Amino acid sequence: MAENENNDKSFKQETDDKKGTEKDPSDWKTHSKELYTLLEKEKQKSLRLLADYQNLEKQTIDRINSRGDKIILDFLTIYEDFIRTKNAYEKGGANVDSLNGIIKNMETILGNYEVKPIEAEGKKLDPKLHEVVEEIEDNDNEEGTIVKEITKGYIIRDGIMKYSKVCVSKKLIKE
Repeated sequence: MAENENNDKSFKQETDDKKGTEKDPSDWKTHSKELYTLLEKEKQKSLRLLADYQNLEKQTIDRINSRGDKIILDFLTIYEDFIRTKNAYEKGGANVDSLNGIIKNMETILGNYEVKPIEAEGKKLDPKLHEVVEEIEDNDNEEGTIVKEITKGYIIRDGIMKYSKVCVSKKLIKE
């Protein structure tokens, strides 16, 4: 019987302990508000972390592109050397088929990196694309028309990689 009394006492104490931990409904509202506030803080924190990550990603891509753009600019120099060489050999009557194949491959590579040449000759001067090297007096063309391209310009991903160097027409002044 003593054992039953001990069991009854421990059961009663467990029940009393559970009753002491029960919260009334108004405490749950407070607890719910606290949880909501914590959740909002964590949400704001995660949004800031996401924004930081996205900014870092953009900066990294810009850094990679600027390094890649430098390499492409160096590649353009070699590409233009090949074109000048081909033109020189062509004037001398040499067979330039192999050079044409190399140049075509280079143009494919430039296309893969979204590098496009700027069209200049016969176009109206656009200071965003062209750099004027010389003005040529010419009544045959409208003033400001590009009559000669000295060096080709290039656009990469809608940004200027290299400006075209050009000669533009200028009207003759008759006295």
